[in-house]
Amino acid sequence: MTDYQKIGFKAGIEVHNRLQTKHKLFCNCLAKFSESKPIGIIKRKLRPVAGEMGQVDVAAVYEYLKDRTFYYEVFPETTCLVETDCEPPHELNKEALEIVLQVALLLKAKIVEEVHIMRKTITDGSCCSGFQRTALIATGGILETSQGPVRIANICLEEESAGIVDKNNNEVTYRLDRSGIPLIEIGTAPDIKDPEHAREVAEKLGMIIRSTGKSQHGIGVTRQDVNVSIAKGARIEIKGVQELDMIPQIIENEIKRQQELIAKGKKPKDETRVAKEDGATEYARPLPGGERMYPECDSITFIITKDFLSKIKTSETWEEKTKKFSKILPKEMIEQVLRSEYLDLFEKFSKEFDPVLVANTFTSIIKDLRRRGFETEILTEEQFDELFLSVNKKLISKEAIPNILEIACRDKISIKEAIEKSGLRALDEEQLRKIIKKIFEKYPDLVKEKRVSALMGEIMKENVRGRISGNIVHKMITEEINKYSEE
Repeated sequence: MTDYQKIGFKAGIEVHNRLQTKHKLFCNCLAKFSESKPIGIIKRKLRPVAGEMGQVDVAAVYEYLKDRTFYYEVFPETTCLVETDCEPPHELNKEALEIVLQVALLLKAKIVEEVHIMRKTITDGSCCSGFQRTALIATGGILETSQGPVRIANICLEEESAGIVDKNNNEVTYRLDRSGIPLIEIGTAPDIKDPEHAREVAEKLGMIIRSTGKSQHGIGVTRQDVNVSIAKGARIEIKGVQELDMIPQIIENEIKRQQELIAKGKKPKDETRVAKEDGATEYARPLPGGERMYPECDSITFIITKDFLSKIKTSETWEEKTKKFSKILPKEMIEQVLRSEYLDLFEKFSKEFDPVLVANTFTSIIKDLRRRGFETEILTEEQFDELFLSVNKKLISKEAIPNILEIACRDKISIKEAIEKSGLRALDEEQLRKIIKKIFEKYPDLVKEKRVSALMGEIMKENVRGRISGNIVHKMITEEINKYSEE
């Protein structure tokens, strides 16, 4: 077993989470992915500029020297002149600021008195303007963990980058609907004790953000950057870790990589690496520094007054949520819901629909669909509302939910359309009795011998599966057999 203290292990983590707001951070465009086709494409070359101290960031220069051409897809309702850097930013999104302040209060961080917008030079193409707007909101927080407190170095509010569409040699295509969506960034001090501790820290920070009920849903919403170093090694920033379970393996691989270089008499270099799906990493660029930052002169400083801060309401703690959920959920389901990215939707829908049904949908069913390759992130709050309402109105049975969601994801259609396409519209008890009577007439010997399981198998073949609860079918078969015996 590795003695992490002996090898001089140090690690910190940055958690980035896309926020669920109505509008983007600096304009009135909708903060969501567009369902429309692009209405235009912008072609750009990006160049690095000097930071506030007059120096140019080495990482920005490295990306610039790749001499790539970037194309940006423009969409209606989700893209405007702000995203294309053809118009100054509008006023800072207060809704996004309030969410980040909630998180800062939960982490007991010291909130700044003035919010100054900065530009962070980025020339890899992910920002059409060549920079990302970011603002420091709080410092000096504390996250309690199983291995002691972890200091929170900074909490920032910034713009999400553009989403990549295609790479072709030196030409890269991005879509601008994602660009500018509010993003919270939380960075810790290098207090992480070991790889498993890093996973715990990332998970707990993600859970705190989701507890606000204002985190977007789906794959890619939360991303982790892990900073790792060992004695005689270097500080490595590993970007783009999406799966929490991969964090320990990625860190272990990085420790091994540095140890092997040191054993060969080579000095590891400070650099940025990108996480791969197999847990390995690959070189991306030199480690960026403070040279890439400079003020955003087109934005107004926002003053956080005591009156403004007093109106920020924090969400429930995990302990409070656990106590509340214990009244409506089995014990084994509570932790799954708390860890789910759909926590906020569970809290909303469980007030109106069966909590166990809602919890099972957002944990087991969604997890299974995702494991089988379905894009569950395209499912909207409105679709889930329609789904649970359909169960309540007995239009479908709860057994049909996996099939309905699978069709909705696969064909990108509404829940109503998925129900019709599935052929799983619910059976009422009268319809079921007619099917049972038909099977009884066809298999009288099975009825005489009271072979309920065999009869149930035949009945399920009659387009019954998924249209009514199996318990109801079993109960009704038993009732009808008893009636037959009495006759």
